[in-house]
Amino acid sequence: MSAALDIRARWREVATGLAGVALLAFGLAELYVPLAGYVEGQGPDLAALPDGWLAVLTVLVAGYGLAVAGCTSYPRTAAVLAGVCFTAQSFTPVLPEWPVVPLLALLAACFGCVAVGGRAAPTVAVVSYFGALGIENAVAGDSDWVFILFVGLAVLGPGYAVRMRRAQAARLVALAAEREAAARTDERLRVARELHDIVSHGVSVMVLQAAAAQAVLDSDAGQARMSLDAVQDVGREVVTELRRLLVILRGAEAAPEGLPSLRRIDALTAAVRLAGGRVEGTVTGDLGMIPTATDVSGYRILQEALTNAARHAPGSTVRVSIEVAGDALRLHVVDDGARPARRNAGTGHGLTGIRERAELFGGTVNAGPLAQGGFEVRVELPFDAEASAAPLSPTGVSG
Repeated sequence: MSAALDIRARWREVATGLAGVALLAFGLAELYVPLAGYVEGQGPDLAALPDGWLAVLTVLVAGYGLAVAGCTSYPRTAAVLAGVCFTAQSFTPVLPEWPVVPLLALLAACFGCVAVGGRAAPTVAVVSYFGALGIENAVAGDSDWVFILFVGLAVLGPGYAVRMRRAQAARLVALAAEREAAARTDERLRVARELHDIVSHGVSVMVLQAAAAQAVLDSDAGQARMSLDAVQDVGREVVTELRRLLVILRGAEAAPEGLPSLRRIDALTAAVRLAGGRVEGTVTGDLGMIPTATDVSGYRILQEALTNAARHAPGSTVRVSIEVAGDALRLHVVDDGARPARRNAGTGHGLTGIRERAELFGGTVNAGPLAQGGFEVRVELPFDAEASAAPLSPTGVSG
């Protein structure tokens, strides 16, 4: 949009420059070419002017041309220049009533000053217009202020309307730029959340499995081998998730069957079981009613909650409840709380990410330690009941 505005500004400057050149050429023709009006005695006899006045008029005509040529690039200067030239010509033998050029240049410069000038431009244009014509009227002994006022309103009024439209367009451009910047910030936050959820979950499980393999490496080689195989499986899953995220960032849409879903959470519950814990899961309602965006966010929230349970309370029993009721998805994750000293009330990045995801849907999050020990996360995500999720094969929750 800014590029288009720059192009329009350049073309406007070119157009006003050409208009200034054309006005200069016409003014010089009026000075040096014997036009019919002068020959028939209807205008001043330029040939009878005293020496030097023709040169003065030539300079004034050049000033009018410069004022018109610069009325958009230097609007206030152009309005002042046109007013000064108009006033100066009032004290020459050829008053600015001389056809076309002086009044046309003054009107064009004042119109451009009001339309595209800065904060003080309308005042400059009004002073230049009425001041120059007032002095000319006083010198010529003319008092046709009705005509002057009418022409002024007919020119400055539309100029002010153009000014208001330009100001509105500038506000819209600024608003669009702010929205674009906000959208970029939101996109960066969304990518950061996705990376955190993918990497944090995968690395946590890999660390737990590596520790388990190290613990039984000498006593149970078979179990150690199984743990190392699990590390490889989780690593492959993380790479797949990162590739899917990269595809989305490149502008391609991920296939619905490739997106995370609450109907495929065996890998998440396995992380807790691999840490020596148990998972008890229940599903209430039809998961097919959940829109895809809510389904993916619910999966990520559950992933973070289970990752925290595996990291901070290894060996505990984790109860997972997924409920679809009406127009809301409710998630409840609670563990029986081993090692409570390592728990926190939600100051970490994981719970912050959960809250940010819930806020995108206008949802609520309640998370914190329980009085009897353990940790609880409750999340509610509203959604449009008429929307539908992409068709995925359900697998349920295993414990």
